[in-house]
Amino acid sequence: MATHLQSCELAACSPGGVLDIVCCRKFSYEELLQDVAVLQKEVSEFYAMPLKLRILYDAEKDACTKEKTIFTLFQELSENNQVIKFLIKEFGVELVY
Repeated sequence: MATHLQSCELAACSPGGVLDIVCCRKFSYEELLQDVAVLQKEVSEFYAMPLKLRILYDAEKDACTKEKTIFTLFQELSENNQVIKFLIKEFGVELVY
């Protein structure tokens, strides 16, 4: 559970004792949803007060953190990096992988 919580952040705490936890990894979000009762109990005991957890998934942040392929990285470099642009233009450099 701790590993899944590392990909999350505390987003809000309402006066009614509801903690919003936002996950940027879908797998972690799904796993924490399954164990929300256990996690809620642990958090309530730790803070010695009745708290409710609301676990949310941030798909936009998840899309930004996905691992890029070597081809995607080369494409980005060929558009943004002046050295790579020069090598492609002057020498016809291409990705061989």
